[in-house]
Amino acid sequence: MNFRSIEFGSDAYRKECALRDAVLRAPLGRSLYDEELASEKQQKHFGLFDDAGHLVACVIAVPLSPTEAKIRQMAVSMAHQKQGCGRQIIRSLEEHLAGSGHVHLSMHARASAVGFYEKLGYTKVGPEFMEVGIPHFRMEKRLTLYGNEALRSR
Repeated sequence: MNFRSIEFGSDAYRKECALRDAVLRAPLGRSLYDEELASEKQQKHFGLFDDAGHLVACVIAVPLSPTEAKIRQMAVSMAHQKQGCGRQIIRSLEEHLAGSGHVHLSMHARASAVGFYEKLGYTKVGPEFMEVGIPHFRMEKRLTLYGNEALRSR
């Protein structure tokens, strides 16, 4: 699998939107395309691609400051779930962000995904809240950069 940046507005971005819609919005009876996507131009988009170049997972990072970023909209295609792709894209994103000086990451995680993120070193911060009609938790993680590898600490 190959982790790489996705340019806003590109063919890969259109595939990313389709994946996010299918995995994150359609099961809730919603459409990603009902949302204003123009603001995503200022965000950093990444994908995990198989050897044939097909997008299998995606994630967005929103830089909040030179040292802080928010992770959003991580999705793995149904055919590739439970195969380590989610873990791989998050670890690759963390290494990329740490290499850019980001040491504090946050996200709004679906309650159903909290266990997944806890295994990756994220911790819940604050009470449960509703977003897109389902329960979420704010989660955070601090990164430390040693050489080219982001070492995670709680």
